Amino acid sequence: MPGASLAAIVASLHGRSGKTLLARALVDYFILCGGKPYIFDTDAVERGLQALFPAAARVVDLAVVRDQMELFDTLAKPSPEMRVVDLTHHSLTKFFQLLRNTDFIFEARSHDITPVIFYVPDGNADSFEAGVVLRDNFADCRFIVVENTFLKEPKRDVCEDPAYKALRVHKRRFVMPKLADSVVAALEDRNLSISDFMRQPLLSGGDAPAPDGLSPDISVELRGWVFKIFQEIHGVMTALANRRAKGSPLTTGVTICSRQGSSVVPHA
Repeated sequence: MPGASLAAIVASLHGRSGKTLLARALVDYFILCGGKPYIFDTDAVERGLQALFPAAARVVDLAVVRDQMELFDTLAKPSPEMRVVDLTHHSLTKFFQLLRNTDFIFEARSHDITPVIFYVPDGNADSFEAGVVLRDNFADCRFIVVENTFLKEPKRDVCEDPAYKALRVHKRRFVMPKLADSVVAALEDRNLSISDFMRQPLLSGGDAPAPDGLSPDISVELRGWVFKIFQEIHGVMTALANRRAKGSPLTTGVTICSRQGSSVVPHA
């Protein structure tokens, strides 16, 4: 086998949940770890992730059989490279129907590929209900609840819903750190590469240089946010690797990126 890999499926029931931002962070993390991840954008209209990685991301339309085959064949093919799918909410049901009706999960595992669902609920009750359905119907996949702290807190009646409570106590969690407005504006620039930005050395005073016209203050804010979300990704990768070491049947292992001296993951 060429090595263990991860198939990250980033999903949400509604748009504007931060899903593409998380997919982007995963891609940049894997790039900074020295990889060339397979990147899939399933929104054939907006193409948000493809616009950020125009040379590497593939746009697939899940209404087209040829695109379905390309996506699942690539996700399951033997390769040590990571895979990231930005799943548009318009194709959520279609994708998971295909996932269940194909042999993808079995085939992926046979090739040392661990499928992981990163699910981002928002403040709506139905988003938590959909998350519970996904978690229960795909118990053979690693399921991670993503808390996007940039979103508004759910209303009181939503917090009383059993589905909200079920996801709230779900053990596998991922926290997307809150974004300052200035950082939001910087990340909306499609010409800004997070991986290129993080490769730049800090100045002698500890401040980050200002690439792409960013002010020093915004650069420092952005670097701090990236460090935090990369720490979350690193935690997921570490947990998956630990499960492999314990011989867990849910995963066969994933390579962790934690190179000494690298700015990918800050060391305590």
